[in-house]
Amino acid sequence: MRTLLRNREFRAIAVTELLSVLGDQLARVALALLVFGRTGSAGLSGLTYALTYLPTVVGGILLSSVADRRPRREVLVVIDAIRAVVVLAMAVPGAPLPLLCALVATSALLSGPYQAARLALLRDILPQEQYGAGMALRQSLNQGATLAGFASGGFLATAFAPTTCLIIDGITFAVSAIIVLLFVRHRPAAAAAGERTAVSSTFRLVWHSPALRAIFLMTFSALFLIAPEALAVALAAEVGLSPRWVGLFMASAGLFAVVVLWLFATYVTAAQYPKAFPVACIAPGLPLLAVVTLDNPYLIMLVFGLSGAAWAVLIVISVSTFAELLTADQRARGMGIAASTNLTAHGLGAALAGLIADVTGVAAAISLLGLASILFAVLPIVLWSRAQSASARSCSGLSVA
Repeated sequence: MRTLLRNREFRAIAVTELLSVLGDQLARVALALLVFGRTGSAGLSGLTYALTYLPTVVGGILLSSVADRRPRREVLVVIDAIRAVVVLAMAVPGAPLPLLCALVATSALLSGPYQAARLALLRDILPQEQYGAGMALRQSLNQGATLAGFASGGFLATAFAPTTCLIIDGITFAVSAIIVLLFVRHRPAAAAAGERTAVSSTFRLVWHSPALRAIFLMTFSALFLIAPEALAVALAAEVGLSPRWVGLFMASAGLFAVVVLWLFATYVTAAQYPKAFPVACIAPGLPLLAVVTLDNPYLIMLVFGLSGAAWAVLIVISVSTFAELLTADQRARGMGIAASTNLTAHGLGAALAGLIADVTGVAAAISLLGLASILFAVLPIVLWSRAQSASARSCSGLSVA
C-alpha cells in the first residue's frame, strides 16, 4: 500500500477519480431536485437521473476505442475539459429543460470512453503485482466519495441551490484535467497507427477466451446484487421501520467495503486472485439468503454490508484480472465494454428487483435474487476452472519439453 501511495501518477489518478465520483453524486442530487422543482414531475426527475447513467453504455461501447487509438492521458484531459464546460452550462439559470437533458446525456456519454481510458491507464502506470491493490484502494476511495457526495449533495442543494452542486461538479472536472496534465506523464497510443480498433474485434477476443468470458459474464451479476440498494426504501416500509433506516441500509455496503477492501489489499496479492475468483463469484449472494428471515434493522445492515463488501472484492478481482488478460492495444476497449455492461446490468437489475418484489414481497425478492446470483455464478466458475486447468496443462507441457 505504501508503494502505491509513493507512486505520483497513481496518486494523481486516484485523486481525480475521487473528485469525479464526489462531483457526480452532487450533480445527480442537484439534477433530481432541479428538475422536480421546475416540473413537479417525479417521472421527469427520474428520467433526468437515469440520463446520468444510461448514455455511458453507448459511450463505452462506441467510443472506448478512442482510448486505444489516442494517448490515454490526453483522452482524460480533453474529456475532463469538455465535461467541465458541459456541467457548468447546466448551472446557467433558466436553461430550458430539453437543453438540460441534452447536456446531461452528453456528459454521461463521455463517461464511457473516460472510464475506459482511466482503467487502461492505471494498468500502464502500475505493474501487475500492484494493480490489484491499486484497484482495491481505488474502489475503497470511490465508496467513500459516493457516500460523501450523496450526504453533502442534499445539504448543499437545499442550503444554497441545486446549481451550487453543479458548479462544484464542473470545478472538479477542471481540477482533474489540470492534475492529470501536471502529474501523469505522456505515453504514446497503445494501438499502432493504422491498426484496426473495432470494438467487434474485442468482443471476439473476449468471447473466444474462457477466462475472459468468465469475467465478462460476472459483470452481469449486478442484475441480482443491486437488489438491496434498489429495494432499500420498500424493505424499510415492509418491515415497519422509520424512513431514516433507508439511508443506513444503502450506506452499509459502502461502509463495510471501505474496511474490507483495505484488508483485502493488505493481505491478498494479485498472484492469489485466480484461486480467489470462484469464491468471490459466490460470496456476495450468500448473505442475502438470510434477508427473508430478518426484521432487525441492525442485522439487515450487517447482511447488506457483508454482501456489498464481497461484491466490491469481486469487482476488484474481476477488473484487475480482466485488465491483465487483455492485450495492451485492446485494453481500453475491453474495459469500456465491461464497465458499460455492468452499468446496464445495474439499471436492469433495479427494474427486475422491483418487479419480483411486487409478486413475492420485498425481503423474499432480495433473498431470491441472492440465490439467483449464486446459481448464475456456476457457469463463469466452470469456464474459469477450465481455463485454469488448460493453463496448468500448458505450463506442465512446457516444463516437460
